[in-house]
Amino acid sequence: MPRIPGIALFALISAAHTGTAVHADIYKTVDKDGKVVFSDQPAGNAEPVRLGPTNSMQAPTGARAQEDGAPADEDAAPLYESLDITSPADGGTVNNPAGNVLVLFQLSPELREGHSTRLLIDGTPGGMPAEGGLLAPGNARGEHRLEVQVVDAAGVVLRTSAPVHITVFRSPIRDKPGRPRNH
Repeated sequence: MPRIPGIALFALISAAHTGTAVHADIYKTVDKDGKVVFSDQPAGNAEPVRLGPTNSMQAPTGARAQEDGAPADEDAAPLYESLDITSPADGGTVNNPAGNVLVLFQLSPELREGHSTRLLIDGTPGGMPAEGGLLAPGNARGEHRLEVQVVDAAGVVLRTSAPVHITVFRSPIRDKPGRPRNH
């Protein structure tokens, strides 16, 4: 009896249940060791798998939904015209013993009520609000990619800045000017 890998089984069940052109019966058997096997071929004590209703929803028709929930017009102006990181500069080096990076940005128009900004560090949300921008604390030495996003209350991304690539240099505290060196 051919065995169907888990992801293929999911796709087969989904396709069969949603009424697409693919249609196949699915059978479940339990082997002598108690292992459950799904197959498209009935064999031995195979039982047909009965599928219940699935959760589904329509894909949005526009590029995004407007704030009032109505579908957006494809040619409608974006909520935010621009979002640019102004500091640190692309290709720049940040020298901070703790690896902290203050990211400053410009957003036009101003942030709307219910929306917020978040910092992506190497594609992962991080950072915290700081005066005039967002602070990314404790970054490791080396290269990093920074982006700022505007998100609505539901977490939907409304705008993302162009990425800025930086190098973090974490100098030891003892090498700071004015600090005594102990040799």
